[in-house]
Amino acid sequence: MHTLNPISRSLWLTLALAGGTFNEVSLAAENTDNEAANTSSEPVLKAVTVTAQHREETLQEVPVAVSAVQGSNLIADGARNLRDITTFIPNVSAKNPDGDARPRWYIRGLGTGDTGAATVFPVGIYADDVYLNAPIAGGGPLFDLERIEVLRGPQGTLYGKNTTAGAVNIISKKPTFDTDGFATLGIGSRNDRILTGAIGGALVEDRLAARVSLYSEERDGFQNNRFDDSTYGDVNKKAIRLQFLAKLNPDLDALLKIHSREYKGDGANGTLPIGRYYNVGYQRPSGRNVDQNVDDDSRLDHDGTSLTLNWHLGDYTLTSISAYDYIRGRSTSDADYTPYEVNGTSYSDNAYRQYSQEIRLASPQQETLRWLAGAHYFHEDLDSNGSRIITPGTTPNGTGSNQTGGVTDVRNLNYTHKTDSYALFGNLTYDFTDNFSVTGGLRWTQEKKDIDLDLTQLTRATANGPLIPLAGTATNGNRQEDKTWEAWTYDLTPEYRINDNVRVFLRYAHGFRSGGFNTGLSTSLSQLTTVDPEQLDAYELGLKSEWFNHRLTANANVFYYDYSDIQVNLLTVNNGVLTTALTNGAKGKVKGAELELEGQPTDYLHLRAAVSFLDTEYTDFKNINPTTGAVTGDYSGNSFVRSPRNVVSLGADYTFPLAIGGKLVASGDVSYRDKEYFLADRQSSADKLLSQPHYTLANTRLTWYSPDEKLSVTGFIDNVTDRRYQVHGRPNGTAGQYVVTYGDPRTVGLSVTSRF
Repeated sequence: MHTLNPISRSLWLTLALAGGTFNEVSLAAENTDNEAANTSSEPVLKAVTVTAQHREETLQEVPVAVSAVQGSNLIADGARNLRDITTFIPNVSAKNPDGDARPRWYIRGLGTGDTGAATVFPVGIYADDVYLNAPIAGGGPLFDLERIEVLRGPQGTLYGKNTTAGAVNIISKKPTFDTDGFATLGIGSRNDRILTGAIGGALVEDRLAARVSLYSEERDGFQNNRFDDSTYGDVNKKAIRLQFLAKLNPDLDALLKIHSREYKGDGANGTLPIGRYYNVGYQRPSGRNVDQNVDDDSRLDHDGTSLTLNWHLGDYTLTSISAYDYIRGRSTSDADYTPYEVNGTSYSDNAYRQYSQEIRLASPQQETLRWLAGAHYFHEDLDSNGSRIITPGTTPNGTGSNQTGGVTDVRNLNYTHKTDSYALFGNLTYDFTDNFSVTGGLRWTQEKKDIDLDLTQLTRATANGPLIPLAGTATNGNRQEDKTWEAWTYDLTPEYRINDNVRVFLRYAHGFRSGGFNTGLSTSLSQLTTVDPEQLDAYELGLKSEWFNHRLTANANVFYYDYSDIQVNLLTVNNGVLTTALTNGAKGKVKGAELELEGQPTDYLHLRAAVSFLDTEYTDFKNINPTTGAVTGDYSGNSFVRSPRNVVSLGADYTFPLAIGGKLVASGDVSYRDKEYFLADRQSSADKLLSQPHYTLANTRLTWYSPDEKLSVTGFIDNVTDRRYQVHGRPNGTAGQYVVTYGDPRTVGLSVTSRF
């Protein structure tokens, strides 16, 4: 029997207390009508407007588990990457073991660690309502944004792509006909230099407006490579966004966005080998240092454009979103992470071209019956090229050659992968009374994928001999596969407004994540298998409430997931080649609770808190050889990866008015994160480096604002205690050999922002 821990008990108690105080809130609401004149100057929290359901609503009115981070808060909190925004979003994480180019999103225990180029995330990433399918497309810098909305739970009847975990929508600040802008200059640890800014306004009065936004960041890495005495983990980011807003006539407006970004780095986020290697007993230098004979290098380019049309047909609105994106990621890495030429050098080059078209028609939103209907089309062409090459040389102890018969000295895995997805979706809400409404959604999806794959593996019979094909059945050759899936997904959400300050909702949703192909081939073409879609049934009870004359908001959710045909990635090392293989068929359960608090007790004090509880379990998880049908491992009872049981985040901002004018704002936050596992199949004490025990992080900052708040100066310290913690761990060879990746160490910085 499951026993509630203190944190989960407190979340249940919050719901119970809220239910027990509904009458008190109603009475308070009546009393405040007569006291409005006296309380109008009391501090209140600002209302947050979101478009999570494709219409403008306040965050507190949306009957969905959604959190929003305002663009102004991104600047104040010093957020630069998507991982920085998750501190106060319950049961959400976006760690970056692969570098800033690819955050690993997990929502309520659902995510993927599969690094295959054709992998589809269970978390949908959107940029201004445009779905980004490529795994490397969602890690851009955060600059000049209106807000970021994070929806928890299955999505699809409103959003363009079906996802089981949730959706993240990054919303840019749009052009207006008023001139405004800003510029920020920042410096920090490890020679960090940041320059970002934007300017916008009218080009043609009341007809055409534009906005241009820029971002540049350069920073040395947090590690050092002893082999060549260089820094390791350097980053260089550049991005630009240009938008034009045209009022074509009183009923039709068009928004054209053109964007480009470039990311250069080396060493991802610092992959460090652990253990003794080879016949010389090699061990990596201590701390964050590495010793590699190959210069790791990576580059990502993302260019795209989108056109959004809004046509007001009387009280109805027709929306069209057309988009094209080109994303290319290239990397070179040391395959063995040592100064020796044992497993060689790995190369990858993945290029994505995606086209998407979405059309939505929305009814008047003030009616008793309101609806939205739409269609979505998505096409992607992926060209993936991966190689590993061992250069002839001596063994680590210098007594022989690293070229021996049967060893794969050259390996090329190349494929083209195409996706076509079609969907029809609709969402309808009916108000049975002023206080009781029911929303239902339905979606039909058809998705077709095909792959054309070539595998080449070569060896040398003698040291420095000619390359010849590796012996064995299906070790070389071509294979082609195609598959089409169809699915109906749906959701139902009754909501009840107890009074103006308290609302409750129930939500049932059936979600679907499309199938695909396992491209994690370690030795043979036969390992190219089809991965079926995964299914999720989600049940949720939610509460949204405001207290003390809108000086406190308290939102809470409890949920239960029934998860089947889970797509799980398993890591293997064969002949020195690390392979991430995608499989499915596992079943699991998720139980959780969430609490979000935000308060403004005085004009000068602002408080935030996020508390989450998560209980995940694979109820049936057997690894089955697809060729023989034999069970090679049973991991039933294991927890989902990157799913800590308890997470608590607390934050506060205090404003000090200055006698000379202006103000100082002191901010701080602290977060506790329970133990989490990095792999689904290796969770025993023998593999303790494949998990991270509980840890606590603290951040602090101090900002001075001029009297008109157009100039500000911010100093910050992140990871104040310099806590060393892992964001990833995986095997790297035989027993006792691993690689780990640490989170960022303590960083210090200063930035100056001018607004106009």
